[in-house]
Amino acid sequence: MSNRLDPRLPATGPSDGTRAQPLAVLLVDDHEVVRIGLRGLITAQPDMKVCGEASTVVGARAAIEQLHPDVVVLDLTLGDESGFSLLRSLEKDRHWPPVLVLSMFDEALYSDDALSLGASGYLMKDASPEELPRAIRTVAAGGVYLSPHLTQRVARRIVSAGDHGPTPHAMLTPREQEVLELLGMALTTREIAARMGTAVKTVDSHKRNLCEKLGLDSASALLRYAVVNARPSRSGGGTP
Repeated sequence: MSNRLDPRLPATGPSDGTRAQPLAVLLVDDHEVVRIGLRGLITAQPDMKVCGEASTVVGARAAIEQLHPDVVVLDLTLGDESGFSLLRSLEKDRHWPPVLVLSMFDEALYSDDALSLGASGYLMKDASPEELPRAIRTVAAGGVYLSPHLTQRVARRIVSAGDHGPTPHAMLTPREQEVLELLGMALTTREIAARMGTAVKTVDSHKRNLCEKLGLDSASALLRYAVVNARPSRSGGGTP
């Protein structure tokens, strides 16, 4: 099936908290009935719109280049193709939009692979209708979205690995560790600044330092590192 693109809908850039246009969402799923349902759910949100649809990897890549969506909602099964192929192709492009994987496959099986390839979130298709808009807003704001169940699983894995020697972020300052922990909780930069009682620019500076110290080359790589590696604070509060 060919892409369903709406050229009347203008592309929008990253949100700075004062967005004038609704979030432009690209749907990538090979089942039209699924796209119809997703379209209805998304367009019912006052701050979102569906800017296009695609059913193949090639079609999705073309739609991304043409429409510059704010978020791509991606199924992992696209006929005989895999959504992982799209993630691998986008990984080479530093200007690709955040991708939210929406799949029927158990998150315990495929979420790690999706996140390692650059996805900003993973949601199963049996999630509640309210969870999809929340996930879209999170990844559009620069966060990582994981279900509560998956977040707990990652946290348990981190804790169980804690006795196997120092983690790579052991050399970080207390404030940098706090930023990393809050990133691991899928908070946006503005939410982290509010939680820490500091300026957004200060959080951005911490994030740049984290990338340098941890050998990471992008903000998305830092987010993925934080989700997998950041250990929740045991102090019960932030650094003053």
